Amino acid sequence: MTTIPARDFSLAVSMSDFVVWLGDGDNDFSENEALRAVLKGLGITVDLRVLHATYFHSTLVGNGDVYVYRSDKNSKNVFAIDLYRDLTDQMDIVSFAVGCDEHCLSVVRSNLRKFFDEASCQVHYEEASYSSRLRHMIDPTTYPVIIEESGYVQQMHDLHV
Repeated sequence: MTTIPARDFSLAVSMSDFVVWLGDGDNDFSENEALRAVLKGLGITVDLRVLHATYFHSTLVGNGDVYVYRSDKNSKNVFAIDLYRDLTDQMDIVSFAVGCDEHCLSVVRSNLRKFFDEASCQVHYEEASYSSRLRHMIDPTTYPVIIEESGYVQQMHDLHV
């Protein structure tokens, strides 16, 4: 029997888990090391501190777009995050998805699991050989999306880094 490896991941955690606080100052934080290792394994450059600041300082409640990061246009390695801020969410929950090729699968899987297991707010963790959530997030034909609760018109930003 042949097994098909899970190469797609879908998670939901608090945005505050993307960083680790080092002190009491507004900028006394660093990137979560496990999530940083995932991005490094994917060959994708994303500043998690900037994502954190974008979410908390530049995204109004009832707003927020989807950001898709790839190392190049045709890469299977992808990191997609939905920064929509739900009107009633008091835990700052964000969902994100990762797709990877076989070369980085072990690094991605182990570090995503570590990240989720250490998260302060563990909402969702999924591994699959095909994730409809990931495919929906990265499909440009599904945007713009009107978020019913707020009327916000969500856009996708496809970034090749």
